[in-house]
Amino acid sequence: MTILTLFAVMAANTLADGRGAQIYESQCASCHGNEGLALNAPVLHGQEPAYIVRSLMAFKHGSRIDQIMMSMNSIAADLTDEDISVVARYLAGQDPCEIDLKIDYGREGFREAFSAGRKQYAASNCGHCHESFHHYAPRIMGQKASYLKLALSQFQSGIRVAPMMSRLLQSWTEQDFQNVVTYISGMRLMRACGSDH
Repeated sequence: MTILTLFAVMAANTLADGRGAQIYESQCASCHGNEGLALNAPVLHGQEPAYIVRSLMAFKHGSRIDQIMMSMNSIAADLTDEDISVVARYLAGQDPCEIDLKIDYGREGFREAFSAGRKQYAASNCGHCHESFHHYAPRIMGQKASYLKLALSQFQSGIRVAPMMSRLLQSWTEQDFQNVVTYISGMRLMRACGSDH
């Protein structure tokens, strides 16, 4: 690769990153960024790009219906395939610690729920998909607790459909759900997000 070719590639990547940032700020940040912390929308910073692309394509073509904010289908419909690709790449490169999630890890019962959730997560083999990334499954460690609760309830009830999810969740008790959500969301504590986390 020549120097000129290298510079051309770098320039193209810079332009794509700028376009991805622009799309995120104008179309996504109000729900998925710090402005949307009180909403049930997921954190997308650091998410697997293939998952973002697959999700946005599904919203765009109507094979997935937004059951949270009721706006993703119309937003995705206005994005080109290239827009989807660049915003996915942009988000994959963002630091999840920029999202100001707070976790009360000192609350009563947190440690017990976290430990029990870790055992349930392992027993259910959740990591097979969510830590391997070859199943188009999202990264969920450190995800927002309110979103996790909603997503799991939707998979259990059949509102959302994904391979294995409804069958896997059939045997979970309400306590299992609470514990696993505490564990997954609590894994944010394993990141170097500063002294407040």
